Amino acid sequence: MNEQGDNVQGRENELSIEKDRPRIFVAVPVGEEIANILASWAELAFGADTFRRWTDVRDAHFTLKFLGDVEQGKIAAIEAALKKAFARETPFALGVGGAGTFGLAEAPRVLFAEPNEGSEGLGRLAEATEAALAPLGFAREKRSFRAHLTLARKYAAGEKAFEPSKLATAPALSVGTVDRAVLYRTHMHQRPMYERIAEFPLGSNDRHA
Repeated sequence: MNEQGDNVQGRENELSIEKDRPRIFVAVPVGEEIANILASWAELAFGADTFRRWTDVRDAHFTLKFLGDVEQGKIAAIEAALKKAFARETPFALGVGGAGTFGLAEAPRVLFAEPNEGSEGLGRLAEATEAALAPLGFAREKRSFRAHLTLARKYAAGEKAFEPSKLATAPALSVGTVDRAVLYRTHMHQRPMYERIAEFPLGSNDRHA
């Protein structure tokens, strides 16, 4: 089989696995208006060709927990556990202000925005997610939770050097009130890449008391 045939076969295998074991994660979505402002800032500050992959504005979110490739039959139990857990949580205000990177300062692998308001609330939701899913066999994260909104990935090394000092120019924006968390499914090689498969209102027990 030639290289093109190998690529087609590989994509078909990937789609088959994705159907039977969807890749899912729990997150707090961010609206397209805010995502557009952040994307415009990042591209203006660093250049559109500075990173190989830019987050589609329809995909902007704060990840609470990545679950990985999960058997389709387990998703109903995951949804039930998350619905119960998030019903006990309270909506809160969220804002972004500032940016950072993961990886080498001169060649970061991730460029992100971070919250200047609501980070404690995101942390509580992350802990609620961990507690809800641990009984279902999902191991707790070993690293401490750090709320971040990924803007771009994979610095494209070249003549234009990455300038960390420009991170300080990130805009401060009000995201609004966080009143729900979302279970997303990943569709590789698509834009947008993430599909909402379930939503979980915060504090729904209180609203229906």
